[in-house]
Amino acid sequence: MAFLAGTSCVLGMQNVALPFPQSFLNLGRGSAEALITPVNFSLAEMNGIVTRYYQYWRTKYLKPSRIVKGDYKIAFDRSGTTVSEAMGYGMLITVLMAGEDPEAQHYFDGLDRFRKRYPSDINSAFMAWKIPAGEKAVRNDSATDGDMDMAMALLMAHRQWGDARYLNEADVLIHALATTMVRPDCSLRLGDWDTETSGIVLTRTSDFMPTHFKAFQKATGDGIWFGVQTRCYAILSDLQQEYAPKTGLIPDFAEFKNGHWRPAQPGALEGPYDGEYSYNACRVPWRIGWAAEGAGDPEAKRILKRLMSWVVNHVDEPDDFKAGYYLNGKGLRGGNFDSACFISPTGVAAMSTDQQPWCDQVFEYAKNQKEGYYEDSVNLLCLLVISGNAWLP
Repeated sequence: MAFLAGTSCVLGMQNVALPFPQSFLNLGRGSAEALITPVNFSLAEMNGIVTRYYQYWRTKYLKPSRIVKGDYKIAFDRSGTTVSEAMGYGMLITVLMAGEDPEAQHYFDGLDRFRKRYPSDINSAFMAWKIPAGEKAVRNDSATDGDMDMAMALLMAHRQWGDARYLNEADVLIHALATTMVRPDCSLRLGDWDTETSGIVLTRTSDFMPTHFKAFQKATGDGIWFGVQTRCYAILSDLQQEYAPKTGLIPDFAEFKNGHWRPAQPGALEGPYDGEYSYNACRVPWRIGWAAEGAGDPEAKRILKRLMSWVVNHVDEPDDFKAGYYLNGKGLRGGNFDSACFISPTGVAAMSTDQQPWCDQVFEYAKNQKEGYYEDSVNLLCLLVISGNAWLP
């Protein structure tokens, strides 16, 4: 059952401040400030598509803990392994679907308990980045993006359900992020293990989450997050203008060398495409697009316009967009296929760059796309933004 936006509802013992769907409030058509959003579906149709996709996602990936009743995890693979990134996605999704799903808070709390049971071996405020299927205790370090999504989800949970414990947990996590993951120049480290002892200074562009930085600053009053936001936008802009002036494409990782940021060298961290637009950077149009759509960031729009002007002029339709590109626009070797984790984020970017036909086509493509954990999770999060249901705390 769905509820109208802007109301509260009670589902059992669950008080929901911003019940799904919120699109009727956020994307109310006919208003002077209406956003670019798919015109080939009504708001009710889009909400129904998101609901059905969530039900599919929840059934396939939201799994009970094997050792603690009432705890939950997001299955990263068929064996039941999970990663902190997945847990962050799960917490964001469940808090946004409250109101539609009467068990949303139950699932959110189970995910939250699970992530706290597996602290990083380096900094216990963070979650260890990978937990095996059998859920045995691990000695592992953290990944920045997962903990930032968890912190954001906790702030949203406080707004959604009003329990102060969510805000207290968020404060602890945000403070740890500020003191551990942020360098003196306000660039972001890759995890709590990333101390630059090797002499290589890297950052992951898909960790650039302006929506989160704004929420963290508002919640804590810590001005460091304005510095992080400014630095991240500057890095993205420099990378586009210096290394992808014709395409606006962003590399998975950037390296600081000789006084400036440049695309990482092949094999810098994960593989041969570390300095290209691949399976990390594909999330950038969603991360930055959410800031452009939800927070109205002008710098976010400038970055997205550079990318989307190339996309719409060089790709006939969304399902022709390849799974990875060199920064010059040539398709990556082995990436000649379509995938929602590359295509759906461009639909978010299209919302703030006046690309109406592209936005329409992406939503049509994404509504039935079913792949694996990563692709489907990114797809659902993009569907939530495009449909106007990804509110900010």
